[in-house]
Amino acid sequence: MNRPITSMRRVRHQRGVTLVELLISLALGLAVLVGLSAVYVAAKQSFRFQETGGRMQEDAMFALETISRELRMAGFAGCRGVEKINIAGVDTYYPQLGMTSGAPSGISGPNPLAVVEPGNAEVVLKPLSPFNFVRGFDNVPDEMFAAPPTSSATNSLFLAGGSERAVSVSAAMAAVDDPLTITAGSAAFLDATKIYNMVVANCNASSLFSGQVGAGGTQIIHTAAIGNATVGTNAAASFPSNPLYDVDALVMPLEWSFYYVATRAGAATPSLYRIQYDGSARGNAEELVSNVESMRLHYGENTVNNAVTGAPTMQADVWRTTAATVTDWSRVVAVRVGLMMVSDDNAANQDVATAAPTLLGQAYVGPVGKSATRLRKEFSTTVVLRNRVAPR
Repeated sequence: MNRPITSMRRVRHQRGVTLVELLISLALGLAVLVGLSAVYVAAKQSFRFQETGGRMQEDAMFALETISRELRMAGFAGCRGVEKINIAGVDTYYPQLGMTSGAPSGISGPNPLAVVEPGNAEVVLKPLSPFNFVRGFDNVPDEMFAAPPTSSATNSLFLAGGSERAVSVSAAMAAVDDPLTITAGSAAFLDATKIYNMVVANCNASSLFSGQVGAGGTQIIHTAAIGNATVGTNAAASFPSNPLYDVDALVMPLEWSFYYVATRAGAATPSLYRIQYDGSARGNAEELVSNVESMRLHYGENTVNNAVTGAPTMQADVWRTTAATVTDWSRVVAVRVGLMMVSDDNAANQDVATAAPTLLGQAYVGPVGKSATRLRKEFSTTVVLRNRVAPR
């Protein structure tokens, strides 16, 4: 049977592509795929880089804000602050002065510096003073721990002062052995079964003592029995006869914090840790922020006295780059905190040209065995202590 002419023409025009045409098409498609793959890889690397940098910045901001907030509160002891606290032995009785032997029991009290520097009488006898409420170290003192952590090449920072959770005195003391009267429930954050090292202060005087919330939560009791439980031979049955604290006074626990950098068991990078003392007991170490490779501290020290009054000018005229070079801790009026953040990803800076890092303007040398392929970035802040810097 003969096919129609139109059908025969259609068959002749359906001959397909030649081998050359097919090879050219495959080559063009492959070139397009290679280009798209390169764009995808570059975009993914950029996203990875940006995500890592953003995470590092977020962690660093949290860490610096936490340290800064406590630095601003360091030395708080009522409206006059630690600068005016009365710590003469004849006028007040201390929290625990005689540190028990060995850590951690020796650093569970209000004065862990007495364990770190047992030969320094200024430190041992005065747990809260202008000389002690902010102290930096060029390392992480082993004396602070029963089992010292694995630390990186880092500084550490100690802060002490009255708690921001202060309670107002609601009635005047009529006699030196009267308890401090407070509003019911205002000291609910204190455990009534525990004894606290505390500060009571008005705008004229401050005293350190050991106290306990009384029944009903309306009193802070300070008796010889309570004193003997925590202050040993320095116990006293009452406050000094002058002053008798009135409704203008605040009472608060004596707290301290210790910041350091260490590496958790099994972790690839160090972390920022904090230990806190709440006035009664030393808490466990808290891992605040991971991937903090090092902390460096500089100290703004005032070395100049007013030519007329002879009093310190309270200006940070010298910046000390190490704790060992600070000549008088009571004249440190500002602290600069620098953190070297490191990426969690061990290949975050692969194929990325990075400059040698610095920390607070100084050459940075990281811990032994540090990975060279992790991304590193410096973050820093400067904090004025208790508004002690005078305007220029």
